[in-house]
Amino acid sequence: MPRRHRFAAAIAAVAVAAVLLVTLTVAVVTHGDGAFAPAGTPAPAGTPAGAGASAGIGSDTGSNASEDSDMFPTIVFGDTVIERKEYVAALKAQHGAARLYFRQTYGVDPAEDGWDKAHDGEVPCRWLASRAIDELRRRHAAYLIGVDLGQVADDSYASIVARMEAVNSGNAELKSDGGIVYGRTGFDIDSYLSYELSALKNAYTGDESNPGMSLSDDEVRRYYDEHDWTKDGVDGKAPLDEVRGNVKAQMRSERYDELVSQRAEAIDVTDLPWDALYRFTAGRLG
Repeated sequence: MPRRHRFAAAIAAVAVAAVLLVTLTVAVVTHGDGAFAPAGTPAPAGTPAGAGASAGIGSDTGSNASEDSDMFPTIVFGDTVIERKEYVAALKAQHGAARLYFRQTYGVDPAEDGWDKAHDGEVPCRWLASRAIDELRRRHAAYLIGVDLGQVADDSYASIVARMEAVNSGNAELKSDGGIVYGRTGFDIDSYLSYELSALKNAYTGDESNPGMSLSDDEVRRYYDEHDWTKDGVDGKAPLDEVRGNVKAQMRSERYDELVSQRAEAIDVTDLPWDALYRFTAGRLG
């Protein structure tokens, strides 16, 4: 099956199975024979953390920012320009994580104590900006892997939005014609990113010919021995023959996440206009 068709098949599978696609990695531990893999499986690379609008992040109109802080600097990952809307959405997704980090680490809430007040050298506003950039690096890394395999045309935000709008339009037309729409009938950008990133991962890990996805019997055995595997109706550790599919799925999931991490690390952000980005971020925080 051509790679594009595999990706389309993965999209369809995700749409049918998805209740909320950010949890699709759990499918690795419940696939097939009902066995369970080790806990702690991460969400798909690039998935927005705490997806959705976040209180405390200003709208993208600049109404709460000075003229200087409202100037969004040019941010480039390789050949891809990061759009203002994409960055602001990443800030919103990471806003809660920033507040939680500073509450747990320093006992302060930046939303009350101030986003520009340093705590042992860490400034919440700068921490949030760096976190947003790191998340965008992982997201674009996952898309670039998809580009390499011909699953998507490019990693631009505009293309992602265009695909989301096409899906929403197609679902709306199908529904109006009396057809059945499986899964979500409409997406916002956060839910669509979860949807598409999960589909990209599923398509990659489902093809043994992709780099890192071929597993030897010895590798599977070692991984099985290093973890606990349970299955309903089986006391103690489930036999390898009964959980082999789950073991392989978990191994491929972890290998894929590592490939994304490596690709993200290769996106050099050393020379980004950090000071201008911090000012812009502060403007969004009020």
